[in-house]
Amino acid sequence: MPHPVRAAFLLLLLLSAVAPPALAQAKFSRCLQQDEVVVEQIIRHGIFLREAGGRCEDYQPGTAKKWTDFDAKNGARLKKQTERRIKVFQREFKADALKVMTYFDGRLVTYHRHYPLSAAYCRNVDKMLDAITKGGWGAFAEQASTVQNQVLQDYKVC
Repeated sequence: MPHPVRAAFLLLLLLSAVAPPALAQAKFSRCLQQDEVVVEQIIRHGIFLREAGGRCEDYQPGTAKKWTDFDAKNGARLKKQTERRIKVFQREFKADALKVMTYFDGRLVTYHRHYPLSAAYCRNVDKMLDAITKGGWGAFAEQASTVQNQVLQDYKVC
């Protein structure tokens, strides 16, 4: 009789070998230009601040309003970045760009909606929202490049 750990490993190996390619995570086939990396950082930071601002309202009253005010003032710029991002996804995932982009965004939203809240976390979110309220789009873009730097690990940069 085979060892239980060895049997489980062999079963896992067999299942992974026959798993359909659809289960594999979608990846960018080519590299992203630096300006496309910036767009991705901005989109991710917007998702983060929107979700965190809304969720931190109980710990730090006013965070949701700070984000909605920023969004109202900078909606056209955010829309332009979203349109640029759509073009990148259309280039990389011709057949199912919307589906893949929705998947990517869904992962981010799910993560931020389930991130454990604390007073310290929400104070930091509030400080970020205060900074973009005072500094506008430039402060937001600068924050995005720092806070969302994992984009550089997620995608190959040309």
